[in-house]
Amino acid sequence: MSATRRERQRAATIDEIKEAAVALIASEGPAGLSIRGVARAIGMSPAGLYRYFDGLDDLLTALIADAYGALADHVAAASGEGAPRDRLGAAMLAYREWCLGNRDRFLLIYGTPIPGYAAPEGGPTEQASRRIGEVFFGIVMEAWRRGELAVPSATRPPDALEREHASRMAPGFPPELLGTFLSTWAHFHGLVTLEVLNQLCWVYPDAGAFYRGEVERILDRSFGGQG
Repeated sequence: MSATRRERQRAATIDEIKEAAVALIASEGPAGLSIRGVARAIGMSPAGLYRYFDGLDDLLTALIADAYGALADHVAAASGEGAPRDRLGAAMLAYREWCLGNRDRFLLIYGTPIPGYAAPEGGPTEQASRRIGEVFFGIVMEAWRRGELAVPSATRPPDALEREHASRMAPGFPPELLGTFLSTWAHFHGLVTLEVLNQLCWVYPDAGAFYRGEVERILDRSFGGQG
């Protein structure tokens, strides 16, 4: 059933509020975001804005969930076809592309916590954040099922706590591979974070080339050097 005119107008106003909030974050930083500031930017009274969001925390929750969703959508769209190795490489490159193109939204979800804000436990931000991991882990699971992942040479076997955690996160998936997956994510996410914060330029003149090289090294290590 199609949306009514009132529903379309409400959705358009919500989008306008979100866009104004993102613009305010870009100019003032997350700590500068306020209901009054957003309302002023769109020509609405603060009281009127409360018809769409219960308060600043509610607005922030929506912005964070949207950012996670947009990032997951971008990565999924870029890595939807091909062999697992190619898909994983495309996913890591798309991850960097979105984060550099949306620095303010990246910092909103991965940067300094916003003073006084706490995401609702089990709420939309947690659900949205899991989508990022699901996109990457889905590719890794496919590679494992196809026997394409290289088995890491662990210095020690996973302990009981690690095995229990792995069984909760991914039943049937080898715990030692789950640890490798998490460290791989930490590797490329960390590089992207450093670049977003302009902390790579003084180390490596071409951060893009460095990142692409690291992606290839990750793929070689994960897939045993398969081309």
